Parts: sequence; structure tokens; C-alpha cells
Amino acid sequence: MIGGLVKFALLGAVVLGIGFWVAEGVERKNVRECLERNSQQYGIGRQHHVYLTDVTEVEIHRSYGDGTATRFVKYLIQGSSEVQSATCRW
Repeated sequence: MIGGLVKFALLGAVVLGIGFWVAEGVERKNVRECLERNSQQYGIGRQHHVYLTDVTEVEIHRSYGDGTATRFVKYLIQGSSEVQSATCRW
């Protein structure tokens, strides 16, 4: 009985971990694409999409009827411990 509960809990933890890993990858991809657009379109971002190492925060500012939202993002880039920020929409 206890062995079955342990196996069930372990399986649940693995599934939850995989879910967070996938969600983090999608979020990082969205931030990277946003930074690339900002760099190409506005000349801002200084190639941060290339050197992005971690997304530390994504906060939804405003949601739209088409399923997109304006988001405030904070991220780290390679070679710097300073948190960077940008406004993105996806």
C-alpha cells in the first residue's frame, strides 16, 4: 500500500517537473523572439536575444481579446549579473 503511494507521488512529481520544464522553455522562446523583434524593429535590445541566459520574471500587464497580452519581462544576459527588462507582446 505505502509502496504504491510512493510510486504514485514520484510519478506525479516527474509529470509536474516535466510540465514546468516545457513551460519554461516556451516562455524563454517567446522572450527571445520578442527581444529579437525589438532589436530588428527598434534597434534596441543590443542583441540580447543572442545572449539571453535566463528569464527571471514575466508579468502580464494587459490581456487582449485575440489571446495575446502585453508583458513586462525581466531577464539575464551572458556576462552580466544586471537584470534587464523589456516590454513584449505575444
